[in-house]
Amino acid sequence: MNILKYSVNFASFCVVACIIASTSAVIAQPRPSQTNSVIKLTPTQLKVLRSLGLKIALPSYVPANFHADKVLVEAGRENVQSLRYLVVYQNSSADKCFAIESASGGIGDLPSGSRSYPINSPIFGKSVLEQGLYGNAKQPTLLSQWLGSQNGPFYRFVGTGVLPELSNCSNVTPQEAVKISQSVRYFN
Repeated sequence: MNILKYSVNFASFCVVACIIASTSAVIAQPRPSQTNSVIKLTPTQLKVLRSLGLKIALPSYVPANFHADKVLVEAGRENVQSLRYLVVYQNSSADKCFAIESASGGIGDLPSGSRSYPINSPIFGKSVLEQGLYGNAKQPTLLSQWLGSQNGPFYRFVGTGVLPELSNCSNVTPQEAVKISQSVRYFN
């Protein structure tokens, strides 16, 4: 009887994961609520993030005039280990943006860029922000090494051009990117 109970629970989880995978959720709301001003997410955006079941980590410092523009969540079809989220922050004039990305697993080290900036996170320890060509970027951009414990989930700063969602804006300064990365905290 216990085996049947666990099989039903596992099957239910797989169905939910497949629904999320086939319909990646995108929530774009330009104005966060006043009660959520530190992490700059709306209640709906938080609900979407929590639906993944991952431990949520977001920056406690976001530059003035920036807000969470999009929250994307994704569950891979191959296995349950590929849960991901991306929170895209954009300034009010929409000319600068960055993102915080999370993945439950399947990450690797980032190759060194043309310039490196040290990150010293009180939560995740020492890491590096790289400036170089990454992802879809056509010019040098910013991307941090993954932060997180050995078993994940993992988090990183993502600059413009790396992903399609960050293609129509420019980067914050490397110093701002380091400050944002160092401020990433778990949000419960």
